[in-house]
Amino acid sequence: MSRRRHLITAMSLLMLGMAGLTGCTSWLGTPANADPVPGGGSTGSPRGSGNPLLSDEEAAAIPVDSDIVYREVDGEQLTLDVCSPPNGDGADGDGPYAAVLLIHGGGFATGDKDGRPWQAICRWLANSGYVAVNLNYRLAPEHPFPAAIEDVQAAVEWTREHAQDYAIDPDRVGVLGGSAGANLAQLLGASGAGSATMGSRVSAVVSLSGPSDLTRGALDLGTPDDRQISAVLDYLGCSDIDECPQAADASPITHVDATDPPFMLLHSRNERMPVEQAQAMADALSAVGNSPDLLIRPGHAHAVRLLAGHRVQTAVLDFLDRTLG
Repeated sequence: MSRRRHLITAMSLLMLGMAGLTGCTSWLGTPANADPVPGGGSTGSPRGSGNPLLSDEEAAAIPVDSDIVYREVDGEQLTLDVCSPPNGDGADGDGPYAAVLLIHGGGFATGDKDGRPWQAICRWLANSGYVAVNLNYRLAPEHPFPAAIEDVQAAVEWTREHAQDYAIDPDRVGVLGGSAGANLAQLLGASGAGSATMGSRVSAVVSLSGPSDLTRGALDLGTPDDRQISAVLDYLGCSDIDECPQAADASPITHVDATDPPFMLLHSRNERMPVEQAQAMADALSAVGNSPDLLIRPGHAHAVRLLAGHRVQTAVLDFLDRTLG
């Protein structure tokens, strides 16, 4: 491990709290069989965590415009939800606000914007002063790469085109994704070059347990399990990773350049997605002059479970305020 990565990791663990070193359940205060979401109820709180995203009253006050068609491909309508700050929805409210797109996970093959965690995160970000855009995208294996990233890019463009409708500042658009959705969030941030205020470019990336490398080299980053390898091959439309040229195109780490926006890479040290994926992406970004926030917490929490604690919630909001505020 590089000296710089050691320093980032040490600082991250200090910030997240040394009390959590005994493991995931004690740090989160969540039983092992609890809902794997920051949304065990309408408040957006994991059962027993004591760390709700919002109270019932706060969640109910968030205006949500649901199931908007943002793209139609081969007869399939792709939809999104828009969660607006309370008392600030639409062009007649306050603003303009920064927007944050939300990209669900599910191994590239499952998942939905209507899942409780993503509905909770949508309202939480809106309550924090952002317009949250919670989207669906085409899933593998029926729709292999690059279908999903093309959909996500189209959603960014839709957000800018409809900025006035939702009091959005089109120059301040970020993205937050979990697991497979974090791969797409990273790819969105690393793709292209130049200004982050035009087209499908974004100004900030929050990755929760995201894989940055889907190539053969990923097999040397920790110990991915057979299910993860199979899911990636299905997503890429390949039967053999050694004969899969699109793997590099689908890997954010191969697209990194000096014009990339700020990245926040959150991961658990012992979770199902090897932590080496986050470390490798942080090193690649650092090598081109980017200064990523790499936060590695103890335990096993994966993707949206990372948001089930006030320390991480605060770190995410601070990052968004610093990069989009």
